[in-house]
Amino acid sequence: MPASRNNSGAGRTVILILSGAALGTLIGFGLEKYGIFTPFLRPAVIDFPSHTYLDFFFLSLSFGFRLNINFATILGALSGYYLSRKW
Repeated sequence: MPASRNNSGAGRTVILILSGAALGTLIGFGLEKYGIFTPFLRPAVIDFPSHTYLDFFFLSLSFGFRLNINFATILGALSGYYLSRKW
């Protein structure tokens, strides 16, 4: 590695935040299935439908995504961020 390169760890931070959010979501869905903290674990859905098209005469692309966020997802992402700052 070159001596003048600054290793900020931004990639590691993003990976830990996304991993924490994924684990939080899994735990949240598991707890919701058993009825523990059910009002807090209902997902808030952010939906961008796939009816958005970019159409050329030789290529047609459609864009869309659906994001389910619950309280456990937010706690998982925050814990991943905390781990990235401590590590």
